[in-house]
Amino acid sequence: MSSTTLATEHEVNLAIHQLANKLIDAYPQTPLFVALLKGAAPFTSKLMHAIAAIDPHYFPDLDYMAVSTYGESHEAGASRVTLPLQSDPSGRSVVVLDDVLDKGVTAEFATNYLRERGARDVKVVVLVRKDIERATPVNADYYCFSADDSWLYGMGMDDGHAGHEAHRWNADIKKVA
Repeated sequence: MSSTTLATEHEVNLAIHQLANKLIDAYPQTPLFVALLKGAAPFTSKLMHAIAAIDPHYFPDLDYMAVSTYGESHEAGASRVTLPLQSDPSGRSVVVLDDVLDKGVTAEFATNYLRERGARDVKVVVLVRKDIERATPVNADYYCFSADDSWLYGMGMDDGHAGHEAHRWNADIKKVA
């Protein structure tokens, strides 16, 4: 299996820093950030650090939710919550954080789930938005990088063919060629 680099660690850090500025400007009142595990963990960590570095008085309210869509394969299946949200999203602006938006199955499931629990509005923020036809009407409100439909790994995205959790914690993003 060969791969090419979509974004280096430096490019990832720079893009996340720019995104942090945009989110601080867009949300003067801290929203509820909801990171979708496991994929969003590295991206979320870097984003929260960037926000704190830019504005030490902006205190992100972060919670986690696990939604299983892919399991061990490269094909999307039925989505289900495997770790429920601990915070109450009722009446709040919610920012869903994820590693990649491809077909939109996970993002649509998460946004509907949060709206059903009373979120005032829900925005989707991803590290990578794939420029493909989506199975759902969900799109990324903010994103750092665009990609084609190649399988990606690094910065939260794992390569199930290489092994369990393979390459998820790489600091750069690679495309499988």
